Order: sequence, then C-alpha cells, then structure tokens
Amino acid sequence: MERPPGANPMEAPSGTGKRMRRMSLFFVAALAGGCGGEFLLTGPDVVGLPGQTAPVVVRLQRREFWFYAPPVRDAPMTFRLGEDPLRCARTDKSGYAAISIELPASTGRHQLALHHQDSAGEVVSGVITAYVLAGDKPVVVVDFDSLPAGGKAAAEAIAALKRIESQAQLVYLTQRYPAAPRQPGEFLERVGYPRSAVVPCEKSRTWYRKLPWRRADEPNMLALLRQRLPGLRWGVAANDDSAEMFQQGGLIVLGVADASAREASTEFFNSWAELKLPPAPAPD
Repeated sequence: MERPPGANPMEAPSGTGKRMRRMSLFFVAALAGGCGGEFLLTGPDVVGLPGQTAPVVVRLQRREFWFYAPPVRDAPMTFRLGEDPLRCARTDKSGYAAISIELPASTGRHQLALHHQDSAGEVVSGVITAYVLAGDKPVVVVDFDSLPAGGKAAAEAIAALKRIESQAQLVYLTQRYPAAPRQPGEFLERVGYPRSAVVPCEKSRTWYRKLPWRRADEPNMLALLRQRLPGLRWGVAANDDSAEMFQQGGLIVLGVADASAREASTEFFNSWAELKLPPAPAPD
C-alpha cells in the first residue's frame, strides 16, 4: 500500500532522523538565515472540547548546521489564542515551553499565535491550530500513517472518511511522521481528505515524555485523548500496528484493506469503499 509522503526531501541520515523524531513535531515557523542561525519553532495541533483546559507544548531550537539544531533554553515565548490575553512562558533546558489554555466556547478551528524575540532582536513567529470538537457528537480516530496516498484506494478512503465525518468527528493520529515538517496537514489538504487535528502518538510515550512534570507511568497520547474526549469510540486502522494500539486503548477497531489488521479488529472491511461506521455502542 502506498503511504503518505514523509520528509524525504529533507530526510536526515538514519541516526539523526531517529533523534529528530524523538525531539520535535510539526514545523510551525523558521527564521531564514542561511545554513545556521535559523530558529525552529515546533508544536502539534491542539484538540479538545469547548471550554476545556488543554495543554499546549512547543519547542524552540536554533539550527547551527544542517540538521544540528540544539534547543534554546530560558527563551521567552508568548502565546495568544484569538483575542484572549497574552500568555507567556520560558523554555526549559530542552527547549520546551508549556502553558494551559481554555479552549473557546465555539467549535471549529482556532489559531494560537506564537512569538519569540531574542536579546539581539531576532524574532520567530508562527501559529498552531486548536480544534474544538462538539461534546455531543462521537469521535473517530484514524491512523494517518496508513492512509492511501493516491489512486483508487485514496479516492475510496476519502469518500469513506467523508461519510464517517457526516456522523462523527475525526482526529488523526501519527506515529511515523512526528518530525515531518507540515507534511501531515499538507498531505490531507492536497489529497482531499477531511481536515482535522493531527496528533502525534506513540504506543509507550508521548513526544514530551521527558518533560520534568511527566511521570514514566503516565498514559500515552491515545489514553489522554480518551480522557479528554469522552465521545471517542472507534479507531480506523489499515495495518496491524495501529489496529493493536487501538485495541489496547479500548477502542472499537475498524480494520480496513490490509489483512494484517484483521486479527486486532472488532470489525474488518476488505476495502476502503466498504468502510462504514457501525452503530454506536449502548451507554454503560
């Protein structure tokens, strides 16, 4: 099966790529400046319910040479959601800055503006998107990494997810592309998939696992999403890895197309064209 494109044009050597996957997320903005001196500001989409408090974690790095981009510590960062008051935080020694925000009362996409200016006057700015979902509508998570990238399969997958979107809200999870700059969102828009939040997710840890306020026994991103989105019920998976992760996360697994997903699936569909949302389970 053809997979969504990664960061091939900018791909680092294998060892460096593994380190960067551990370190960063979706590209937000960079300050142009040749091979060195660029600021790199990264952070994932934010997703939650109206009025819910949601964590926002971003990372600031400065490119010294090609793919070597050490973190910038003790840097002032500002955050502003719409017309809300300006919020501030400083990066830690690993370059992370974190705040909690109260999501708007209205559903839809909302822009969170980010800004940093150093002592020399150099600045970097960018935005991340906060997706506010309706609390009275179910949620389906979709494995971004197994979406078809083109051809008949992609057309069928797009149609299937649009059908599902008429009944439920979508959230995409990715394990393969947490360090691919802007690629997941651009891929969804370019190919024609319904646009929604793309959240990095790993089986055993979140991307900010090493932050000092997180314990080693805390749940991964899928478990955190289930806590914050009580309407999250189904997971769409087209490979065994994501199907098993959704199964272990307590979701109703809708396996599709790839026979490897069949064993961990609650219900299996031979093609994307056949994929549909089953009836919602009865409340406990």
